[in-house]
Amino acid sequence: MGRLYKLKVIKAKRSDIHFSAREILLKVIDGSSAKSVLTMWYKERAKVKFAEIAEPLIERFKKHKVEPKSIWLQEMNRRWGSCTPKGKIILNPELIKAPKACIEYVVIHELCHLIHKNHTKKFFELHAKEMPDWERWKNKLENLLA
Repeated sequence: MGRLYKLKVIKAKRSDIHFSAREILLKVIDGSSAKSVLTMWYKERAKVKFAEIAEPLIERFKKHKVEPKSIWLQEMNRRWGSCTPKGKIILNPELIKAPKACIEYVVIHELCHLIHKNHTKKFFELHAKEMPDWERWKNKLENLLA
C-alpha cells in the first residue's frame, strides 16, 4: 500500500508471515521458499484490499449503468489492469505495493473501459470526471513500480 517495511526472514518449522507497523516477519522452512511464500501472501492481501478499494468505486459507476462481472487477479508483465470484452476486470497483484490512490486510478481506468472500450476522447473525459488527478497517480505508479 505504498509504504516501505523491513523484511525479516527467519528459518522455522513451518512457513508463516507476521505483519506489523514496521516490519514483515517471514518464517520459512528453508530460504528457497521465501520468495514464493511472500508472493502468495501479497496475493492474499491484494484480494482483500482490492475488494475494499473497488467496492465504493463500483457503486459510484452504477450511475453509468455498468458493473464489472468480476474482479480477477493475474500477474501481468506490462500492465496494471485490464478489462475483458465481457466485463471482467483483471488487476495485477503487484499493485498491492502501490499507494491506495494508484490502485483507485487503475480500478477507475478499467471501470471507464466498461463504458468506452478504447482510449478515445470520451474515455479520457469520463476518466477525468471520475478522478480529476488521475495523471498524477498514473505517473506515480509508473515511477514507483515500473
